[in-house]
Amino acid sequence: MKRTIITSLLALLCTLGWAGKKTVVWENPTALMGASSANFKITKVELTEEETVLHIHAVYVPHYWIRFAKESILRTDDDKQYAITHGRKTNEKETDLLLDSLFWMPESGEADIALHFQPLPLTTKVVDFLEGYDDGAFRFWNICDSKVKQEFVLPDDWKHVQYAKDEVLPAAKINEGIATVKVTLLGYKPEMKFSLSIGNFYPLGETERFDKEIAFADDGTVTAQVPVWLPRTVKIGVEGMAFCDCVLAPGQETSILMKVTNDHKPFLAFKGYLAKTNMDLVQEYYKHLSVDSEQEIYDAVNKCETAQQRLKYFTDRYQQRVKECKSSKYTTAAKDLLCMDAEEEFVEWTRGFASMYTAYQLHHGIIKWEQYEETHQRNEKLLNLTGEQQNYRPEYLNTPQAPCGKAFWLCPPNLIDKDAATANPYNNDLQQVRRLLENYDGTMDETRLATLTHADCKAVIQNYLTKQQRIAQELASQETVFYQKFDEVPADQILTTILNRYKGKAVLIDIWATWCGPCRAGHKAMDPLKEELRGENVQFVYITSPTSPLSTWQSMIGDISGDHYYLTKDQYNWILSHYESNGIPTYAIYDTQGQQTYKHIGYPNVGEVKRELEKAMK
Repeated sequence: MKRTIITSLLALLCTLGWAGKKTVVWENPTALMGASSANFKITKVELTEEETVLHIHAVYVPHYWIRFAKESILRTDDDKQYAITHGRKTNEKETDLLLDSLFWMPESGEADIALHFQPLPLTTKVVDFLEGYDDGAFRFWNICDSKVKQEFVLPDDWKHVQYAKDEVLPAAKINEGIATVKVTLLGYKPEMKFSLSIGNFYPLGETERFDKEIAFADDGTVTAQVPVWLPRTVKIGVEGMAFCDCVLAPGQETSILMKVTNDHKPFLAFKGYLAKTNMDLVQEYYKHLSVDSEQEIYDAVNKCETAQQRLKYFTDRYQQRVKECKSSKYTTAAKDLLCMDAEEEFVEWTRGFASMYTAYQLHHGIIKWEQYEETHQRNEKLLNLTGEQQNYRPEYLNTPQAPCGKAFWLCPPNLIDKDAATANPYNNDLQQVRRLLENYDGTMDETRLATLTHADCKAVIQNYLTKQQRIAQELASQETVFYQKFDEVPADQILTTILNRYKGKAVLIDIWATWCGPCRAGHKAMDPLKEELRGENVQFVYITSPTSPLSTWQSMIGDISGDHYYLTKDQYNWILSHYESNGIPTYAIYDTQGQQTYKHIGYPNVGEVKRELEKAMK
C-alpha cells in the first residue's frame, strides 16, 4: 500500500514537472529574407525553455553547397542576441547540418534542416536571424507567428493623406526632365542594407534600359532621380517584398510610404504626382497577388480543342478584364492604364501565340531547349489568325494618353502603326523614334528619319546623334580603343585583322556586352590574373558590338585594362559564328604563332585560363 502511494506521488510530480515545460510553436511563420540565390522557407519555429529551433526547407541548385556560420544569432527587438548551438535534425525528414561546414544539396535540390539556438523568451513575438552582415550571409528579418499582425506608427506627415477624387492621364508630349521619387520605409533597420529598385524602362532618347538601385539611408529613406521624357509608368520596389508600376513625370515629385513586410504588400500610401492613380495601381496589384496569370492562361488554353476556341478565350478574357476595370472605383487614369495592360496582353498572346506558348513550356521545363524550334512550329498551328483577324485596331493603345503606360512601349509597333499615322500621328512618331534608336548601328536611315513629322521627335534623334559624334571624337584619341576604325573591314577578315596587330604575342580574346552580367563578373574575376601577368608577352583584347550602348561602353572600358574593339553587327556576329558560339561571354586564346589553342563559352575558370595562357606564351 505504501509503495503504491509513493509510486502515485512520483507519477504526479513527474506529470506536474512535464506540465511546467512550455512549448510555443509558430507554424509557417512569416519572414522576410535578405538577398540570396537560394530559396529558404522557415516552416516552423519552436520556443522552449531549453532552446529555440528554426525548421527550414531549403531549395537550391542540386549538388551546390550552402553553409551556416557558427557565429549565427537570433536577435530580438531589444537587441539581445541568442547564439546558434548546432544543426542536428529533429526528425527523419530532416538532415543533420554541421555548422561552418559545406552542406551539399541532394539531387532533388531540396532539403529540410533544423537550426538550434539558445532559448528565446517564450513571450517573444518577433525575431531576426543573422548569419552575418557580409554579402552572401543569410538573413531572415521579422520572423514571427503568421497570426501576429505587425503594427507601424505612421509619421505625422502621413497620417492624413488626402487623395484627389479623380485623375486623368495627360496627352503625350515630349518634355525631357527629371522625376523625383522619395521613399520612406517603416520598420527599416540599418543592417538590412536594402536598396530601392527603380526603372525597367527605356528612356525615349536612350538605347539603354534604365535600371537603378539606390541604398536606403540608416533612417529608412531614399531619394531617386529618374530621367523621363514624358509621363510614364516605371517599376518601383524592394527586392524580396514587391514591385509595382508607378506613374512619374518630368519635373514632378512622387513620395511613397512603404513598410518592411513579408506579405508582399509593402506600399502604404502615395503623395504628389497622380498619387491616387498610383495607389489604385497598387491596390490592383494586391488584388491579384496570388494569381499566376501565365499559369492561368496556359491551363485554359490546354482545355481548348480548336483555334477558334483559343481565340474566343483570349477575347473573353480581355473583355472581362476591361469590364472589371471600368466598374471599379479607380481613377480614370488608372482605368486607362489597366485597360492598356489588358489589351497589350491580348495582342501579345494572339499575335505572338506560338512564341509566348513555347516560351512558357521552355521556362517551366515542359520542353527542353533543343525541342524549341520543333515545338514552336507545332504551336503555330494552335492559333493561326486569318488576315481579317490579324487586322486588329487597338482601342486603348492608340489614344493620345497611351504613351503614359508601359503597354504602349511593349506592344508590337506595327500594330499601332496601322491607325496611328492618320488617327494619332504623334504616337506614331514616338514609336518611330524608339525603333530608329533601337536599330542604330552607327548610321541613321535617312528615309525613315524623314517620316518624322513633329519637331520635338526629330530633336530627340538629332540630340542622340550629336551625343554619339561627341563620344566618337573622344574615343578617337585613345590608343587602346578602336571605334569605327575597322568598320570597312569585311566581316570574314576582321578576326585576322585584329590578330595581325599582335604578332609574336599570346592573345586572350574576350567577347562581351555591357548588359551581360556574367561578362562583367568575368572581368572582375580576371583582374588578379591580369595583374599577375602584367609585363608578360600577352595581350588582352575585348570585343563588343552595337548591342552595347556606346556611352555605357565608354564609361565601362576605363576600368578594364586591355585593347577594346567596338565592331559592326556583321563583324561581331561573324566572330561568334567562327567560334561556334551563340552566347557570351566567349573566350579564345591564341599562341605567339597566331594559332587558336583554347576556347570557352560562359563564365571563365580563371585557373584554367591561366594555365592555357602560360602555355600559349611559350
